[in-house]
Amino acid sequence: MGAVIRISRGHLESMVAHALDDAPMECCGVIAASGGVVTAVHRAKNVEASPYRFSIDPLETRRIEEQIETEGGEMAGFYHSHTGSDPIPSPTDIRMMGPFFGPPFVHFVIGVADREHPIARCWFIENGDRTEQEFEVID
Repeated sequence: MGAVIRISRGHLESMVAHALDDAPMECCGVIAASGGVVTAVHRAKNVEASPYRFSIDPLETRRIEEQIETEGGEMAGFYHSHTGSDPIPSPTDIRMMGPFFGPPFVHFVIGVADREHPIARCWFIENGDRTEQEFEVID
């Protein structure tokens, strides 16, 4: 679905670092992009404070979105971590992300069950389903 997402090694490492910092709780954040290239990664607070679920306060999401727009980008998606399972959107993730956010935003899931070898995968969540999305790490 769509073009390959391009993300810098630094932005990817920032998401992984957030996942490791917040473990064993899930972390979450917002991704900004322009022209299919990730331009910023914004940490957010997981108001669930849970190792199994996440949510971002809508007011925080709006504040981050306004900051992204001020910086000339657009909100492109979200990321969160899985601390004990594979980086595949769970049925709960799909229920939360699909209908609430509308269009198929990109969604990175960072798996840190093996803290020495984190795994990042990228997805679109739309119409109650998940589709893995290719991404390219650039320097």
